[in-house]
Amino acid sequence: MTAVNGALDCDLALSPLTNTMPVLRHGLLEGGEPVDFLMAWVSVPDLHVHPSGQRYMYVHRSGASSIVRYESSSRDFVADLTFDQDGFCINYPGIGRSV
Repeated sequence: MTAVNGALDCDLALSPLTNTMPVLRHGLLEGGEPVDFLMAWVSVPDLHVHPSGQRYMYVHRSGASSIVRYESSSRDFVADLTFDQDGFCINYPGIGRSV
């Protein structure tokens, strides 16, 4: 699929798990500059693949958790995601949280 050539990651709609890949690969649990990505975004339930411009930016650390801001350039959406020390997204506002 030409529209997503160069995308290193997929992003499954409504799943906080796929946000882990770019965050860990770029060390965003500890800091760093904002990073822009092209993702292969998979819509649910039809499973169509779409190009999705995304930015991840370290915000701060709170105890054993890190806050990373997710911004979509493909749609008007911004969320502060909470990751545990292993890089799993434990709180994605509006989508899911660890219990």
